[in-house]
Order: sequence, then C-alpha cells, then structure tokens
Amino acid sequence: MQRPTSVTVFGILNIVFAVFGVIGMFVSVFLFLPQANTNNPVVQIIQSSPAYATWLKLSLVLGAVVCVALLAAGIGLLKVRPWARTLSILYGIYAIVMGIVGMVVNYFFLVQPMLEQARQKTGPEAAGAIGGTIGGSIGGCFGLIYPILLLIFMTRANVVAAFADGHRADNPPADGQQ
Repeated sequence: MQRPTSVTVFGILNIVFAVFGVIGMFVSVFLFLPQANTNNPVVQIIQSSPAYATWLKLSLVLGAVVCVALLAAGIGLLKVRPWARTLSILYGIYAIVMGIVGMVVNYFFLVQPMLEQARQKTGPEAAGAIGGTIGGSIGGCFGLIYPILLLIFMTRANVVAAFADGHRADNPPADGQQ
C-alpha cells in the first residue's frame, strides 16, 4: 500500500503551519513590550486588561508547545509513523477547542471594547475599529478550517489503513509486493 497523498499533503502543511506559528509568536511578543504613548487601540486594551494580557501570555506558551507538536507530527506523517496520526488528531481537537475558546475570550476582552470605542469616534477610526473586529471574527472562523480538515482526513479509511499496516514510505514490504 502506498502512502496516501493526503498524508503527504498534511505532513507538509503541519510543518509549514508550525513554522508560521513560531514566526507569529515572535511577532506577538512585541505586544507585551513597554511602548511609549501608543495609539494602537489593541495594545491599549491589552495594557489596560490584566486578565486579557494573562490569557494572551498563556496562549503564547501553549502555542509554543503546540508548534513543536505540530512540527513533530508533520515529520512523523511524512515518515508514516502511527504516533504522528494520533498527534495530528490531538492537535486538530486542541486547535478547534482553543479556536472557539479564543474567539469567545476575544469577543469579551477585545471586540466589545473596540466596538465601544468605535461608538465614541467618527470617521476612519470608527470604520477601522468596526472593520478590524469583523475581520478578526471572520479570521477566527477561517482558522478552524485546517484542524477540521485534518481531523476529517486523518480518520479516513485509507489513512487509518496506511498507519495500521505499519507501512512506512522508507520501508517497502520485504517480499517486494505493495
């Protein structure tokens, strides 16, 4: 049995998303640096809400662990290791749960305050705040697509069979038959 194409695709995507995750975490750290007189309303909300700042810091730590797991799962999928399929499924579940929890937390700590600020302003500032909250909400929903697809494909019969057979792309069957 040959390795299913979906395993190769998701192995590569896991690696790519792990790298993007690490880059995103490094950029996110700048949100917590002391900034002199920032006009960025998101940074102002983070600085004025210890609970939201704590949530974001916790998310960064968990994100680092998840990026390592996603990288390992991607490499393991390319090598058709059974643990990699299990780890990918666990990642998918985690990403869906955290994505939904993150959207709820962002709604209460970021979206509501941004919309309140937008009500007090006019012109481009108000439009920017409203557009940012709508875009962020839509982005959160799009962020759920990959883990859902990962779960769907990792539980398909041909993928389950490829991992159950102990098949490894670098280890063809001894009798030469596939």
